[in-house]
Amino acid sequence: MDPQTIAAFGQFGLAGMIAMVWYLDRKDIQRMMDTYEVHMAEIREMYKNNVRLVEGYDRICNDLHSVVVVNTQAMQRLTDAVNANQFCPMVRVVKKKEGTDTNG
Repeated sequence: MDPQTIAAFGQFGLAGMIAMVWYLDRKDIQRMMDTYEVHMAEIREMYKNNVRLVEGYDRICNDLHSVVVVNTQAMQRLTDAVNANQFCPMVRVVKKKEGTDTNG
């Protein structure tokens, strides 16, 4: 605060000094509130970023679930094919001789 302002408040005696302290305190409170507002905006942005992060993680989890399901189905088909032994030529020859081959 400049000296002229202090002198102006000082002319009013004790009431002027109280008004000056109130004025300075009010400016300080306004400065703190402005700082608080900036910090709250940063915190809001962090929460928004966290929401985007969780949404992205949810999409990844859903994609991973789909991959696991498709892989499980493919492994089941592979297991069925191995258990049925349809791809080994030696087994097909034996099945033809026995008359149990249904695939030609």
